[in-house]
Amino acid sequence: MKKWLGILLLFFSVQNYAQNISYKSIDSLLLAVKTQKEDTSKCRSYNIISRVYVYKNSDEGLRYAQLGLALAKKLKWQKGIGLSHTSQGMHLISKGNYKASLKILLEAEKIFMSLKDAEDLARVYNQIGILKANLAKFPESLDYFFLSLKKFESLKKGNFRSSIASCYENIGTIYNLTNSFEKAIINYKKAIAILQEMRGHELEYAMNLANLGTIYQKQGQFEYAINTYKTAEKKLLPLQDEFGLAFVNSWMGSAYLEQKKYDLSIEKSNLAVDAVAKSGDKELMTTTIQNLGNAHLKKAMIFGEVTELNLAFKNLSLSLKMHQELGNHEGLIKDYLYLSEYYRYQKEYAKSLYAHIKFAAYNDSVFNFKNKQSLQNLEDERTISLRNKEIELNKVTLESKEKQKRFFILGLALLAFIGGLLFYQSHNRRKINEKLHLLNLELDLANKTKARFFSILNHDLRSPVSNLIHFLHLQKESPELLDVESKLRMENKTIAGAENLLTSMEDILLWSKGQMENFKPQLKSMALETIFEDTKNHFLSEEKIAILFENTNNLSINTDENYLKTIMRNLTGNAIKALQNRASDNTEKPTIVWKGWKENNNIYLSITDNGNGANQEQFKALYDETEVVGIKTGLGLHLIRDLAKAIGCNITVQSKQGFGTTFTLILP
Repeated sequence: MKKWLGILLLFFSVQNYAQNISYKSIDSLLLAVKTQKEDTSKCRSYNIISRVYVYKNSDEGLRYAQLGLALAKKLKWQKGIGLSHTSQGMHLISKGNYKASLKILLEAEKIFMSLKDAEDLARVYNQIGILKANLAKFPESLDYFFLSLKKFESLKKGNFRSSIASCYENIGTIYNLTNSFEKAIINYKKAIAILQEMRGHELEYAMNLANLGTIYQKQGQFEYAINTYKTAEKKLLPLQDEFGLAFVNSWMGSAYLEQKKYDLSIEKSNLAVDAVAKSGDKELMTTTIQNLGNAHLKKAMIFGEVTELNLAFKNLSLSLKMHQELGNHEGLIKDYLYLSEYYRYQKEYAKSLYAHIKFAAYNDSVFNFKNKQSLQNLEDERTISLRNKEIELNKVTLESKEKQKRFFILGLALLAFIGGLLFYQSHNRRKINEKLHLLNLELDLANKTKARFFSILNHDLRSPVSNLIHFLHLQKESPELLDVESKLRMENKTIAGAENLLTSMEDILLWSKGQMENFKPQLKSMALETIFEDTKNHFLSEEKIAILFENTNNLSINTDENYLKTIMRNLTGNAIKALQNRASDNTEKPTIVWKGWKENNNIYLSITDNGNGANQEQFKALYDETEVVGIKTGLGLHLIRDLAKAIGCNITVQSKQGFGTTFTLILP
């Protein structure tokens, strides 16, 4: 059974190499390759065809590998030469020509190493691992399989999950061969888990299930093993893969033989022989024939049937010859044991003794052979090998230890110097960054100051200038509308408005001069009446709207005069705009009322108009700093909000459509 498992290693790798191309599609491949130009694509096609033939027709597979090799050499394509060598190596393993196969695979390894082709190098390592396993050199085989797995896992581009699954299966098989069943099951199940999630890999999935069956059989769980084989068989039958079924039938025949169900064993073994005969695979054929001969022998010894006895001798003799050709010592052990039993049953005791002596000799040589240890010893051997390499490396290291020590000290000193230099630079950079940050803050503050200043100029000067321009246009375009008295009255108001405008400009310019260095409020105590009077004078030219001021308690407030004036002018200007429509319909006298009172140690100032009111969305800028407004009306509520915040003033608004709006300023 162990040799069957060794053979199976190659079987799985072939499936991955052939890229799941069905044997049935070989005709279309053969037609296609005839019309291809002689280039690298045709060389690849030759190798694909060659690998499809593995375990189906090794001679034909070798022919196409040689065609690929000849074309690759003609094209001087090194990768193609390596691929063709790999294909040749597979078929030579299938035919049992291990020496020639190893030579060719090592040539492929050199090529792929020089090309730094990790993918194909991983495949070559997998094949060498298979070859070493078939030679019962299990430590070397395991090393190559781990190398292959590591290479496949390191590949970043492409999907190599099926190749990784093949590596796990091969590693599991080595553990299986050395009776480390737990580790074998772990690796088989890793392969199954990967294949289960992939389409087009039903064959590999089924054969891994069958692998698990071989473990159960070796553990003496024959019924469980047979059920597992049958599950694998059900998955293989729809695929019509004769070679996969040959393995399963051969193993099932062996399991039935263990159960002494000789007829079933013979039936399954014959099915396997018929399938393997088409592929020409010598390893599987030899093992199956040996089981067939043993089954016939056991049946003949029970029932005394001459026909069965003759079939037993025929198959066992053929098995002995084939194992001798393959150099398979394990197979020879069983051949001589079964022939010894045959001769003893035939009462040919001299021949029986000779066969038994040969059995004992081969048995001792195999089980004393260093590669037929327990798995623990295998792992110990690998550990010792690695340790020996490490010792050699340490010897070389010790020779240069003193030099390394000096370089290390010098390096530390250099690192300390560099570290100190970096720290010094970092410290200076941090200081510079802090200064730069402060300058950026000052620049940002200056930009905001400039924006606020221009917004104040725009908002506070626009209304008086607008009134002046309006009067001048009226005088120029329609002088007949004004009688002498009206003209004189408007001239006086215009002059008064212009004088107030000049006063306002002087106030603003004086304020701006004081604020340019640092735009911060300057708090001082003042009479509210003074602020009201200033606001009244500012809007003196407004005729159609009554602006009233109520300050019954003659309040004093502690705030920045210019900030508060600006806020009140903006709110008054906004109220006038809100009343412009009502001023023209003469239905109700448009009125603005400023009030001042004290409550809960706070000063309250309110402005109320009897306009049409508005919804809360229109006052959003008063609370939301992200709200965007236009420049045409100053900055309006934005400016009011920012200035109020600066002097610690809270603003509330109440507006009802059809009844007007009230803004309330709450000063500390």
